[in-house]
Amino acid sequence: GECSAFKERFMECLRRSGYESTACRQRAMAYLECRMERRVQLMANEPLEKLGFKDLINEKSEEKPEK
Repeated sequence: GECSAFKERFMECLRRSGYESTACRQRAMAYLECRMERRVQLMANEPLEKLGFKDLINEKSEEKPEK
């Protein structure tokens, strides 16, 4: 249940978007990251790029302010 909040946010997004998964990719990525970080036994640790989130990872790193 450690990642259930992430799952609920993803599922709520799906319901609001008429189950259009592309509208919820950020939440899907956050849910998968949670599962991998907490070593939930249902998901092996995989690079998010391999899971189809390379474009979102690039956006995320561009949003971080420079030091």
